[in-house]
Amino acid sequence: MEKEIVDLLLKTPLFSGASRELLQLRLSKKAKIKHYLSEETVSPSENGEKHLVIIIKGCAKVMSLDVERRVLLRTLSVGDAFGVAELFGESQIISRVEAKGKCSAIFIPESEMRVLLEKDKQIMYNYLSFLCCRIRFLNKRIACFTAGSAERRLAFYLDSLAEEHGIAENTIKVESETSMGSLALMLDIGRASLYRAIDTLTADGFIEKDCKGFLLKDRDKMIKNYSK
Repeated sequence: MEKEIVDLLLKTPLFSGASRELLQLRLSKKAKIKHYLSEETVSPSENGEKHLVIIIKGCAKVMSLDVERRVLLRTLSVGDAFGVAELFGESQIISRVEAKGKCSAIFIPESEMRVLLEKDKQIMYNYLSFLCCRIRFLNKRIACFTAGSAERRLAFYLDSLAEEHGIAENTIKVESETSMGSLALMLDIGRASLYRAIDTLTADGFIEKDCKGFLLKDRDKMIKNYSK
């Protein structure tokens, strides 16, 4: 395994603080690096075995499986992982990962992840922490779809974007590559309702919108206001 890839893995949440020697030893045997062209599917399952997948070059996009309402759920960049929750158990595929332009990913088999988790407690703690973060993120996403008004759904969605990227700051900028049409579909509201919600949150001083995303000016106050 190339030193640069091990260096990259050690900077990711799952392998931060892990033994470099262990990663080098185990991943050089079984891990594979694959390269993809734009729009090609990046699947964590291969030959009947599940894998943890980490993007090491370029980007990928997570799309909904609904062919009638294809929605961009999130974008994966260098260091981001997927397939984590699917390891060690049965799970139904609920999204599709596609290369966004040329991209490369490292595939770590479930069998090797078992060894890494058993031999390095730091990886085990990182793995548990990662899953807990994903649970919190998914809970917030569920809240987006059950929040009631368009304003509440938008507020919870924007807060979940920050949660997804591990951002704790109260005032932060979150980029969103999701189009207004796709965002309206994701939140299950009309486009007109979405634009009105943006205007309302802007007028209330909670957000600012530009071509690249949203500036969340006071996350805590925004969520408190719409949690009533």
